[in-house]
Amino acid sequence: MGRVLRATTTVETFLLRWDYTGSVTLAGRTENVLVARRTPKEIPMNLPIRATIVLSLALCGLLSVTGASAATPAVKIIQGPTYGFDGVSDIGSNGNHVWVANSGANSVTELNATTGAEENLFKSSKYGFDGPAHLSDDGTHVWVANESGNSVTELNATTGALVRVIQGSTYKLHGTGLITSDGEDVWISNLRGNTLAEVSATSGNFEKDVKVSFFGLKQVNALTSDAAHVWVVDSDTNTVAEFNVGSGSHVKVLKGRAYRFDGPLAITTDGSHVWVTNDRTSSLTELNAKTGAFIRFVKGKNDGLSVMSSIASNGTDVWVTNLGTSSATGNTVSEFRVSTGALVQVLRGPRYGFSEPYVVTYSSGRVWVANGGTKSLTEFSAG
Repeated sequence: MGRVLRATTTVETFLLRWDYTGSVTLAGRTENVLVARRTPKEIPMNLPIRATIVLSLALCGLLSVTGASAATPAVKIIQGPTYGFDGVSDIGSNGNHVWVANSGANSVTELNATTGAEENLFKSSKYGFDGPAHLSDDGTHVWVANESGNSVTELNATTGALVRVIQGSTYKLHGTGLITSDGEDVWISNLRGNTLAEVSATSGNFEKDVKVSFFGLKQVNALTSDAAHVWVVDSDTNTVAEFNVGSGSHVKVLKGRAYRFDGPLAITTDGSHVWVTNDRTSSLTELNAKTGAFIRFVKGKNDGLSVMSSIASNGTDVWVTNLGTSSATGNTVSEFRVSTGALVQVLRGPRYGFSEPYVVTYSSGRVWVANGGTKSLTEFSAG
């Protein structure tokens, strides 16, 4: 993604004054160039820290730009006892609020997505939280899967008010695990029985039970959905299964050398692309979300991929959290360009505060990362 370049540093070597805003008008013509003028003084200029600029000084006095990479994002670290972070197991956001599941405290924290300020800490027994391990925010509802309680808590995504607690044999929940919602349907994986339960997001009524074992899956390691499909990952069989989000009917099973799955553990979809992490090869597989067709295999030198724990995408970029095998390879987030699969940058270092970055999510221009090692969240701009 190209970026507008604006000055902030000082040029001393050539003592040139220049501007670039995507294009400039020169002698009545619009050119994608930097216009240089000699000047006897130092000139303050605006240039993003990580912009990659290749300058060539022509005899006619023009400097041209050949490319630019991502600017260093603004960062905020959210931490402190008032937030109630304890055993953070999942985070979600709909653009206005950020929701944090605290499995160690049987609570859910609500933050303001713009300021990061705490808005609510839900921990009363009425919410039925019992080992809240996973959550999904579809913009209208927040769905919290209670792994120990074998239940699901539904909250109003605008007010945080309790809507209902789903439990009992009617819903065929057998060890509540992962959860995902597209606003119409909620899909819940069962740790026992190797099934998916489908619940209506509008009424909370049970709709169907899908036995994924019928399609060769031994377990559900990751789960995601968009407006058309539900995607299920089985690491043991190196398989990704696709189901129709409306009917729950099986669409296809993706496996084999063509997809290069090898220990797939995390998955995300933006509606156009599906990204899968491959744990054994420290790589990514990209699929077409509409057809399931293989697009590309992503693995490169110095891409930071190492013991990947989570993945998120906004359709333009994809972010992967890396636990790593040592301090040299872990506590990073790798960013890739969706259109090309190219590495954008590897985010690391004290300014980000990554410590056992367990889960990542994206919403409205911001990326949120939960740090298990410091009971904190790291927020940074997506571009």
